[in-house]
Amino acid sequence: MNRDIRRIIHEQVSSDTQIAGMLAAYNGLPAFFYQKAPSDSRRGWGETRYPRVDFNLDTRHDPERRTAGTLAVNIWCTTECPAVDGVDPDRAIERRMMELISGTFYTGTDRTTICAEWERSDEFEYEGSSNTKDNTPPEVYGITMIFELMEFPVQISTTPDPIQGLNAWIKANFPPVTAIAYDEMPPVWKPSEESPAVYWRFEGTTGISRQSYAVTWFSGTFAAHVITENVTERNKWIKTIIERAQFEGEVILSDTSPMFINRITVQHSADPLREGQIALTGQYGVLRIEDAQIRLLHPHYNWANEYKPPKI
Repeated sequence: MNRDIRRIIHEQVSSDTQIAGMLAAYNGLPAFFYQKAPSDSRRGWGETRYPRVDFNLDTRHDPERRTAGTLAVNIWCTTECPAVDGVDPDRAIERRMMELISGTFYTGTDRTTICAEWERSDEFEYEGSSNTKDNTPPEVYGITMIFELMEFPVQISTTPDPIQGLNAWIKANFPPVTAIAYDEMPPVWKPSEESPAVYWRFEGTTGISRQSYAVTWFSGTFAAHVITENVTERNKWIKTIIERAQFEGEVILSDTSPMFINRITVQHSADPLREGQIALTGQYGVLRIEDAQIRLLHPHYNWANEYKPPKI
């Protein structure tokens, strides 16, 4: 997974024309490297060797979301690097990296989808590069950008699947919405005001006392993550979705059975990536498997033929 995602990130940044105009060149390509840049003495560098950028992925196991982690992007500049439109080169590169990476969804060939969200930026000075005698600026300096990574795994399981039904319901009622881990997503994609993203997540289920001859009923809890560019549009979409769900009162599952919506709550302050703003409780049924009947040993034998009237 890491190899696939880091390849997509490298291709995305390296192909950006704005970044290409800000960075030095190595073998004719922007100086954007995985983990570590080649030494300054290596062949392939152009006239300048700075600014340059390297990045690294650090993932860890998450019991619910499978994978979480961080993406670190290091921007390296020197005092000889010219300003970009009146802005320090490291800050100009940081701003463009923010536009490219933060809030972007990356999907690998195995349909693994990961979102990168900016967390913080830290300035640094290269150790031993400052001149303490005359207090001149450091020769090499830069910025480390930290992005939080969160995976959005496929939630669909077996029929009747409430997650599949909720995703199909979203697509039927709100065609511009992209259903994460349900739609076919491109390798690099970012939600917009007109095309937000929604991710349905199964939080848990419990059996209930309500039973019938053919159906066993369950109560499930689901979380919806609504993701857009800004908070205003996000709140508009949340309101539209919950009103539609409350109005219809049910979601038709893949086996044409209904899941009845019992409760909907909204928490606008919830993290769209980790928690989700909409909590929905629904009641759905699963067809019962009939118990095996005792097999008759002689199903066509008529015991009446064995009856003999008593002799008088």
